[in-house]
Amino acid sequence: MREERFTVLGIGKRGKSGLAAALALASLGKETLVSESSPRSAYLEETALLEQAGVRLEFGGHSEQVFQADVIVVCPGIKPQASPLEEARRRGVPIWSEIELAYRLSPAPIVAITGTNGKTTTTALVASVLAQGDHRVWVGGNIGIPLVSAVRQAKPNDWVVAEIGAPQLEHIHHFAPKVAVLLNFSEDHLDRYNDMATYQRVKSRLVECQTAADWVVRNQADEWSRKEPSWAHSFPFGASAGEAAPLPDGTWMAGDRIWVARDGQAALVTSREEIPLPGLANLENTLAAVSVGALLGLRPEQIARGLACFPGVEHRLEEVAVVDGVTYINDSSGTNPLSTIRAIEALERPLILIAGGSEKGADFHPLAATVSRKAKLVVLFGKTRQRIAAAFLDLGFQGFQLEEGDLGQALQRARQAAVPGDVILFSPACASFDMFGDFEHRGDTFKELIREMEQRHP
Repeated sequence: MREERFTVLGIGKRGKSGLAAALALASLGKETLVSESSPRSAYLEETALLEQAGVRLEFGGHSEQVFQADVIVVCPGIKPQASPLEEARRRGVPIWSEIELAYRLSPAPIVAITGTNGKTTTTALVASVLAQGDHRVWVGGNIGIPLVSAVRQAKPNDWVVAEIGAPQLEHIHHFAPKVAVLLNFSEDHLDRYNDMATYQRVKSRLVECQTAADWVVRNQADEWSRKEPSWAHSFPFGASAGEAAPLPDGTWMAGDRIWVARDGQAALVTSREEIPLPGLANLENTLAAVSVGALLGLRPEQIARGLACFPGVEHRLEEVAVVDGVTYINDSSGTNPLSTIRAIEALERPLILIAGGSEKGADFHPLAATVSRKAKLVVLFGKTRQRIAAAFLDLGFQGFQLEEGDLGQALQRARQAAVPGDVILFSPACASFDMFGDFEHRGDTFKELIREMEQRHP
């Protein structure tokens, strides 16, 4: 990498991609400045690490020093219209996403997964499958550690599996995963993008730099995934009427069995009952993981073993406890209405939903249609509670209660309405930033409330 002077814009939240990028650059002997708009007091631990590595720091704003660089590396939490980025574009200073830096530093091929919903589960599933093979697997991006941290640990014979969100794709230039997975596309992030078309264009950048030597795994049930142009070879997954391979390469369901084909040779992988994850959405995630495993040379029995031993993902349909006969499920990663709809559809028992959070401009009418069929009660809290309630009333659903307090008070309302055999599902259908640092913080808070409840009601 010939560039020598870097500015890293933002340290970042829990994932701390800015911290990881700066430390990686400093370890390569690059002249590095970290510019953070928050005060130094918010990042005392990070400051010590950066200063020890020889990184220059500025806090409380962005000075002229930001633009005295060959490249600006930007944290995904900074919106593309932020004034320092606008000024960098005006001056012609290149802007890289952290994943662009990671790609340029990675000695190992990358499998990258994106989609509006299911990214985290699919990424973890892919890692579980690939771990059954002969290559070491590193996981990063939106899951676990920043991607630049993952690739710095990898060796050329390893695999890096990355969960990639739209903000990470805004400033890529050469990022080209060996295998790209396009799961699905639906309304989201309208707090960040002007319209759905802009959001879709950003999502589609995952395959923008791929070549004919790469692969793109496509969901045949999703129009965006199925039709998005790419130079890479396509590997579709979906449903089929029979056991014969519908295409030379692909993964499909025939009855309750999952099949995969490479070069026209079909093989049985596993059956639906051997997959521990509930719901149609998780079946799609499973088919995507099977596809990646087959592309990277794993045998059907290895893929099946990786699926069977998968423990699930924290904050996604995570059963926390059963208290007084009521099951509590943490689905804090449900940050948009469709994700919550999928969680609801995966559950069969009587349901009480806790939802609400910060504003992303989403349409809650589809959620109303689902809860009117599936939920006995919805408890709404957070900044969006009134707007969700208005969508419910538009469709004639009145089975909700408004809670002006915090998550603990919303949980108390739900608990008071529950009887043994019910499920209380915490799936907010919104972002978390009105009350929490991120969806992990929100989910951890919910689980702590349940643990306190268990202690009171052993």
